[in-house]
Amino acid sequence: MPLQKPAFPPPQEPPSWRNGDLDHLLDELKQHLQTAIILEMYTIPLYLFAAYSIKDSPKSTYLFLSVVKQEMLHMGLAGNILCSIGGTPKTYGPNYTPKYPREIFFEPIEMKLLRATRDHVQSFVNLEKPMSPQVQLMSLDEPLLTEYHSIGQFYQEIDAGLRILNERFNKAGRQLFQPHTFTKQFQTADGSWYDPDMAVITDIDVATSALHIIITQGEGATGEDISSGIWSHYQVFKTLHDQHELDCYNIVENPVTSEFEGLKIHPVMVLSDATYSYLLMTIEILWQYDGNLRGRLVTNNIMNIMLNAIKPVALFLVARPALEGSSNPTNEQQAKFGEKHAAPAFNRHDFGANPFQELKDIAQKALAAYPEDRRLQEVAKYVRELIDLSQLH
Repeated sequence: MPLQKPAFPPPQEPPSWRNGDLDHLLDELKQHLQTAIILEMYTIPLYLFAAYSIKDSPKSTYLFLSVVKQEMLHMGLAGNILCSIGGTPKTYGPNYTPKYPREIFFEPIEMKLLRATRDHVQSFVNLEKPMSPQVQLMSLDEPLLTEYHSIGQFYQEIDAGLRILNERFNKAGRQLFQPHTFTKQFQTADGSWYDPDMAVITDIDVATSALHIIITQGEGATGEDISSGIWSHYQVFKTLHDQHELDCYNIVENPVTSEFEGLKIHPVMVLSDATYSYLLMTIEILWQYDGNLRGRLVTNNIMNIMLNAIKPVALFLVARPALEGSSNPTNEQQAKFGEKHAAPAFNRHDFGANPFQELKDIAQKALAAYPEDRRLQEVAKYVRELIDLSQLH
């Protein structure tokens, strides 16, 4: 039976951008861009999970992580475009945060959290495979497609929608790109991003250039050469697939944190989910906040969580059998986990009224389960240094 699609309702067919009410079409474009954010976001845990499963191949791990870095750039660019036209990008919540296993939008490609076997890397090759160059849909008065058949077609339609609506807004004496959003976008100028390709979307030229980066590097690629010489994701994964089989930990597939309840390792699984969820909350709020803490939100929260929380906790988990140290696992847990190692679940953690305090408490509970572990000691320290999102005004 086919896997479910992500929860967010994506557009099913291209709108007729040249006709119809402008405000309605603006909402359609916002839905397309939120879908693009979710598309990019779904790949990040997918590739991180595979990277952390590798035992001892620094070069292969680096290649996986290089793609993750670009996917974060793509998510940020898609969010900036959505923000620039008055939208509110979302990354945290039941309809937005990734859940696995799922089937990607528009294509019958499964997304599963599995170790980096050659067979699994082939699924990444399929996901990132270039599409054949298509007719430029923006040149047509009516859409060529009655429904989307590929991610590439979907991204082409976003490009068409941006160009046509910008033209129509200008003729109507309106602005598609909203100046009040320029200080709320990810950018290098205020320290809210680290990559020079991250652009503040101020007009149609910048918007389409940003979209071109997403398309040529990633899932919407058409097989064109990239002038910068940077490998596309397809090229990276094809190289990884064609090399020798990687030595990976025998980790639990598509882990669900609640299924580990009662096991010694469960508090660390919860910590993994909570730090990941706090990261997504931080990313989302940066598209709404333009105060003087933007730079620190990146260094203290985004960078700290990625490098000093998610990564060490993931490496802690994959190195330990799921049942290790547990005196009374259930029959279901014994049957499901056996000799397999734990792994980061990338499940959405539902925070209560005070997420920051809750995260600190979760870190202390994980440390209490393994009080001598230096990595968890360091994670608890870094968690205490995060910025409390509830204090932003």
